[in-house]
This record gives sequence, structure tokens and C-alpha cells, in this order.
Amino acid sequence: MRNEMVGAVVRRAIEHPEFRKRLVADPQEALRSHGFALESAEMDEIEKIRTSLAAHQGSESIEQRLMSIAAQYGVHPHPSTS
Repeated sequence: MRNEMVGAVVRRAIEHPEFRKRLVADPQEALRSHGFALESAEMDEIEKIRTSLAAHQGSESIEQRLMSIAAQYGVHPHPSTS
């Protein structure tokens, strides 16, 4: 179940740039406002993803990095066109 929930968050972040920005700025609020109720293990995974995004900033776009992360969870979202 954890992979499914984290995958759903990553998919939403890829497909909705505004959610992505909110997720990076305030993950608890972004998740709550989008109806995600994650357990502590899932939140730990989201925090690892946020850290990974920060570490790779500049070497590739955040959207490209999220696509890489999504593949790890078996998620194949459609990137935003905005």
C-alpha cells in the first residue's frame, strides 16, 4: 500500500505543477488539502523524495527527476503541458 500512496503523490506532483510547488514548500498542508492521508512511513518516503529533488536541483528538471522516481514506483503519469 505504501508504494501505491507514494506513487499517487508523485503522479500528482508531476501532473500538477502547483501541487508540486506546494508539496516542496509545505508537504503536510499540500497533502492534506489534496485529500492524501499518509502514514508516518509514507511521509518518511515523501521526505526522502523531497531531499532527492533538492540534491538533484540544477542537474535535471524537477519534473524529469519526478518521472525517474515515478518509474521506481511503477507509475507512468502524463507530464503537465504547462
